[in-house]
Amino acid sequence: MLMVDTCFLIDYQRESKRRKPGGVAVFLKAHADERLQISPVAWGEFLAGFADEEHPFIQFGRGRLDFPPFGPTVASAYRKVFRYLKSSGQLIGGNDMWIAAHAIALDLPLVSRNGSEFNRVPGLRLLTY
Repeated sequence: MLMVDTCFLIDYQRESKRRKPGGVAVFLKAHADERLQISPVAWGEFLAGFADEEHPFIQFGRGRLDFPPFGPTVASAYRKVFRYLKSSGQLIGGNDMWIAAHAIALDLPLVSRNGSEFNRVPGLRLLTY
């Protein structure tokens, strides 16, 4: 299983519109057997870009992605991520900290092209495309 970040979905949508395979399509082909997870935080960020919640790409996402539980274990991981990044003067965006904490709590690699932020998070396994 892999957890995907918001930018993964945005890039996939852009590639689909262009009808030209890119980094996401190549990654998905190489990981065709993997089940994709998404944090509700990342899903919410993605949904915010659509006026119509019945957009075909949203329907596709609902059918292709799993939404793992978000509870106290994630909150504990967030505390650790936040405290480390704050104490080291390397804070990243609040939503990115929650997304990273969710991946860490579930012991899943996070798939993103946002290495400049996520590489700062200790214990996060990051896969880029």
